[in-house]
Amino acid sequence: MNGGNILTLQKILGHAKIQTTMIYAHLAPDYLQDAVRFNPLGGA
Repeated sequence: MNGGNILTLQKILGHAKIQTTMIYAHLAPDYLQDAVRFNPLGGA
């Protein structure tokens, strides 16, 4: 995750369980980067 916080990502994605977020973190790193970049709640 390039140093990102998995708990923050869990909240952004709306996952109830951290295990769900961890699946995405391991299987789709490009998806996660897009989710963070296009997050409407992000402070970019």
